[in-house]
Amino acid sequence: LNPNLFKRTDRNQDGTITKAEFDTAIQERRNRSASRRLQPGKTLPDGVTAHRNIEYAVAEQQPLQLDLYLPETTNPPLIVWIHGGGWKNGDKANVIPAILRLTGEGYAVASINYRLKDLSIHPKNIHDCKGAVRWLRANSAEYGYDPNRVAVAGSSAGGHLSLLLGMSSGVEELEGTIAGHTNQSTAVKAIVDFYGPSDLIAMAETQQRFNRVHDFKPGQLDSASPLRHLTQDDPPVLILHGDRDKTVPVEQSKLLHEGYQNAGKISELHIIERAGHGGKEFSDDIRYKFIKSFLDTHVKILK
Repeated sequence: LNPNLFKRTDRNQDGTITKAEFDTAIQERRNRSASRRLQPGKTLPDGVTAHRNIEYAVAEQQPLQLDLYLPETTNPPLIVWIHGGGWKNGDKANVIPAILRLTGEGYAVASINYRLKDLSIHPKNIHDCKGAVRWLRANSAEYGYDPNRVAVAGSSAGGHLSLLLGMSSGVEELEGTIAGHTNQSTAVKAIVDFYGPSDLIAMAETQQRFNRVHDFKPGQLDSASPLRHLTQDDPPVLILHGDRDKTVPVEQSKLLHEGYQNAGKISELHIIERAGHGGKEFSDDIRYKFIKSFLDTHVKILK
């Protein structure tokens, strides 16, 4: 019997599973199966347990929640997913199908919510994301994933926050204290970036709409730009971007890839022809193999 499954079934932790505990576990499994559907066209692989609406913090009287998807694998690596939506919309239910598919390959996935308005509230949104990582590490034993094998991934605004989280470990102004557990690290083993901005100063210079929808304060663009935090300690990054993206120019991913290469760091850039800002191309079999191979190499096989 999977020891993590035994622990979750043994509610009073007395080392014995009673009939009542067993019946409760069976009913919960049936409930999870009934609620396995996430969004139209998105389902979880068989054997994956969904724990939804887990509160990891409260910020400004606003509950911050995450959804946790656990495979039956013992002590799986964890992918922290950060949704997109222009820093003002979106929800943790919005997970790219390729990431959900990985739960069938022995990966746990935690999809997190964070405070929304726009980038003018920076660094509150990155504080929330880092707080979620600390909470997830502090509670790893309860849910049964590996706190030492953690990756971060996200799309669009979530891609930006994934990059910022992965490239700014230990930057005090961006760490915050949301969710407590400040003894826990926010460092990750790898980043998967789906069409996220990497240099907000360059983006502001070329995208007039970007300036119109954000009320930036002095210094915010610099602080919130992942490339401004690039160091030799940063983890490998996988970048996927469509060459017809009209929301986040593909040049943003090229700048990121170039910055990593110049620093002698590991970066894989995949520009998808005729793809825009999102779409099924980012989860097709070709791209899924790229994502899985990258994560298997840099996260699943702990070095």
